[in-house]
Amino acid sequence: MDRKKNLRVGVLFNRPAEPPRGEDSDFVAEAEVEEQAEWVQKALDKLGYDYRMLPFEVDLELLIRALKKYKPEVVINLCEGAFGDSHLESNVPSILELLNIPYTGSPPLSLGMCQNKGLTKKILKANGLPTPKYWVFEDSVNCQGDFEFPLFVKPLREDASLGISRNSYVRNEDELRAQVEYITDRYKQPVLVEKYIAGRELNVAILGYDEPEVLPISEITFGFRDEPKIVSYSAKWFKESDEYEKTKPVCPAALDPSVKNKVEKIALKAFNLLYCRDYARVDIRLRDGSPWILEVNPNPDISMEAGFSRSLKTAGISYEQFVEKIIQFALQRASKRS
Repeated sequence: MDRKKNLRVGVLFNRPAEPPRGEDSDFVAEAEVEEQAEWVQKALDKLGYDYRMLPFEVDLELLIRALKKYKPEVVINLCEGAFGDSHLESNVPSILELLNIPYTGSPPLSLGMCQNKGLTKKILKANGLPTPKYWVFEDSVNCQGDFEFPLFVKPLREDASLGISRNSYVRNEDELRAQVEYITDRYKQPVLVEKYIAGRELNVAILGYDEPEVLPISEITFGFRDEPKIVSYSAKWFKESDEYEKTKPVCPAALDPSVKNKVEKIALKAFNLLYCRDYARVDIRLRDGSPWILEVNPNPDISMEAGFSRSLKTAGISYEQFVEKIIQFALQRASKRS
């Protein structure tokens, strides 16, 4: 008997909803989750699993009833928020924990810590991992510090490059205060300000549970003549934009073996330190051979055009193999608990 045909797999993803803050164009990133779900669905079809798509929309009770009715033995958790609010991302796996349903990806603690970029950096710094000097501000009035410009400004608790534009790169106190005011007003949250690191941008994809491994490192190359050389929201989501055209990925990145080893070590340490599981991406700036961790992204975008999938392909891991692996990771954890 084929175990796959009898293993019930739920694919949990959030339906796009109007974000409660930010710009109208931020909806584009919201809609991308459905694309991930479609790719996972195709992989499950090829793998021969019994599965059910479980969209999370506006009614939590409906979701819980659907989970109880289908009784999945494992859930592929693709949710990046709830009710249009990305800040609720960590609450979704908490529901699965309470229902005692094994699921893929990182636990609530990891998702919560990494969503707060200031907390992430505090943990990295406390454990000797390199991250740019930073400040967290509640408003522009109290925006004071020992600044060494240029700086980079972004929302404290967003991902997918929300709130990031070329204006995020600030060269003086007037620009800093203006951008802090924009973020607090438009995104209704504190602001992370950090020292801008001019250098190469690396996306370090990590796959695994008991023994996570670094996949081939991807680099974002920039066609801009001047700074800032960044992945803005337009560069990430709007293919017709000049910023998108001048932001190109290369995988694998051409790295000196000693530098590559250093990057892999600090990325793995960050992955483990923040309790990431199954798959994650660590974003790093490389300057003069020294890596600086910008962000740690548990449960990153796994659509086919995303950086994580690019690293999978370079490693010779098919999308179906990846989906199979994360299912098995979740089942391994469930067997240990039982």
